Amino acid sequence: MLVDRRMAGVVLGPDGVPFANAGGEEALRLNEHGSLRVVQSMPDLAELTKFGNSWQVKSATGLAALTALPTTVAGLSLYNGEAQGSTRCLVIDSFGSSEEVIDATQTDNTAIYASLNPTPQTAPTATALTFRSLSGKASGYAGLARAVAALTVVNSGWFPHATPGASMAAAVAGANFKINEVIRPGLYIVPPGAIFNVQAVKAGAAAAAQQFFFVRWHEVRLALAA
Repeated sequence: MLVDRRMAGVVLGPDGVPFANAGGEEALRLNEHGSLRVVQSMPDLAELTKFGNSWQVKSATGLAALTALPTTVAGLSLYNGEAQGSTRCLVIDSFGSSEEVIDATQTDNTAIYASLNPTPQTAPTATALTFRSLSGKASGYAGLARAVAALTVVNSGWFPHATPGASMAAAVAGANFKINEVIRPGLYIVPPGAIFNVQAVKAGAAAAAQQFFFVRWHEVRLALAA
């Protein structure tokens, strides 16, 4: 006996309430290869950012880049202060540094490194840095993440990340700012009690360029595998 099996999806309006047409359901459609046909209706990340749990932070004081591979000192760290057992995680969107004092002594190449200290880590004392909403929330940050500049961390392994190239913007006195941004949405997930770290490395010992580190992230609830 043949059984008619059909898949249907609930059509949601912008307020999250199902549309009334067709009982709030719509048949799912496949293409000729059997793949689900999806039309992206929003720009990348907009569906996630609209929930208001997306943030960014930038260090307020410039730090000199390292001239050797990172070990136990981070440029900027992001700690997830949620209680153990919580599912609220920090999903890293992008990270890096801007050089706001230009180094005129060498070819200005900067390597960005990142590390993730596994849970549980000792809760660090937060540096007085302001978290800014990526969805324009004026109420301020109310979560439990902490940002710390120049934190001494556990060497859990540092990994290099390529950047898409230096972004240049005109600055005062005819100099240029240089942006080193790693865009890897979702590559790093920071569970409760873990710390995400960013550091910059330059080759020359005379490097004077000051690094202002930044991190952008989304706070979501995830059931991570053990």
